[in-house]
Amino acid sequence: MIIKNANNWSSHSVSDALFWSALSFVIVSGWMLFMGPNFYSTHPYKFYFFAATVLAYFFGYITASIYILVTSIYANLYFVPPFGIFTLTLDEFERFLINLLFGSVAIFFIEVLQRQRFKSKLLLLVSESRYLILLHRDNQLLQELKRKE
Repeated sequence: MIIKNANNWSSHSVSDALFWSALSFVIVSGWMLFMGPNFYSTHPYKFYFFAATVLAYFFGYITASIYILVTSIYANLYFVPPFGIFTLTLDEFERFLINLLFGSVAIFFIEVLQRQRFKSKLLLLVSESRYLILLHRDNQLLQELKRKE
């Protein structure tokens, strides 16, 4: 059965997604700066990708994908030496691709699972509604039969 509304599973608004994306960006960036250059030069993308998977769970893959694009550019500019220049060495590019692969796979699976969960929820609501309609119709028929007797 094809359910067209299964793609629109997130009940949150775009403004909620923007707010939580910005808040997670500020928190992760602040944490990276607080931990210092030895920490953020080793882990420039991991925490942004983790935040993106959490955003994907609540707001969908579009929000998470945009978040990954923006934060990857930001992390490369400010947390990967040489700072302020968008260059990738082979080692940094490999690290970025591994994080991108794991983050994208996690976001993809979260999106598929959320769509299936929402699809089953919609089917449950439809079947419950049909059950109530049949029950109501059955009660009407029983009442009509009692009146005729």
